[in-house]
Amino acid sequence: MSDAESHLSLQSLTPVDLKQLSRQQKIKLVQDYRASGARNANKILFLATDLLAGGSSGLSSSELYEVYEQVLVASLECGRIEQATMYLNLLESRFGKKSMRVSHLRGLCLEAQGKVPEAKRLYEQLLKDMPTNDFCVKRLSAMYKGEGNYEAAIRVLEDDLVYTDEDDKQHTFFEVHRGDALSAYRELSHLHYLLGNTDKAIFYAEEGLLFDSESFFAHVRLGELYYMKRDLKRCVVEYTQSLLFNSQQNNARAAYGLWQVTNEMVRQHQTGARKIEEEEQLTKIQDLRTYAAETLRRMYAGTAMLSALDAYLQRES
Repeated sequence: MSDAESHLSLQSLTPVDLKQLSRQQKIKLVQDYRASGARNANKILFLATDLLAGGSSGLSSSELYEVYEQVLVASLECGRIEQATMYLNLLESRFGKKSMRVSHLRGLCLEAQGKVPEAKRLYEQLLKDMPTNDFCVKRLSAMYKGEGNYEAAIRVLEDDLVYTDEDDKQHTFFEVHRGDALSAYRELSHLHYLLGNTDKAIFYAEEGLLFDSESFFAHVRLGELYYMKRDLKRCVVEYTQSLLFNSQQNNARAAYGLWQVTNEMVRQHQTGARKIEEEEQLTKIQDLRTYAAETLRRMYAGTAMLSALDAYLQRES
């Protein structure tokens, strides 16, 4: 195997690459993708379908069904509902319709088919069978969000007594899952943002940050929310923190955000709208503006956008 093949990733896979891979290499790529938790439905559908076309050789029985599940989910994300249903039938034949994991997949298929009432009934029944099933609660919230009913989507996660314990006492989602709810915190932050509830959006974004404090994207998002509140000082903190974790091109949002905020603070000082009283603080803000501009230029170096970026920065400074 050549060096190029050994470092081949799913993201760079092409039809030509696929034909050159051995079956074992294909299996390894599918395994790595599943373990990484990454999402690229078109790529996994492309790779796993080709793998399954060659039969089950090299795959254990349990792994074969894991690949079926990967293809099912990827098919749904690509809008190939009939293909997803075919793999659902295979999984139901093997594990039965009462399997909780298979039931989750059946619910996703019902959603994709537009059978929302049936999917809701299924999730509600699964909650009765397993009162701590967080998947069902999240899907119920997601369906309300898909309908544009953001208040109901929030209510399911915040207020509804969705769980019943062995003593018949009822609990909200966070009473049961507060210590393991990063995705729910992020979702609630976004839902409150959609409703214009900036303070609540910030609250949940900060709660999520406690679970993933080194996420450059989480700091960017928090900076954007603070910008909505016009808390420019806190914006500077969050954008700067984000760039400390990642100053590469895929974090241009943080670099632009930092430049925009510091530039605004300098202009407010110059016009007298909001003076920065301490000279040392003013110097720091100016230095950060320069740093943000230099970071943006580095990110766009060698691209057609660089000249337009330079013109914009000079015009707005």
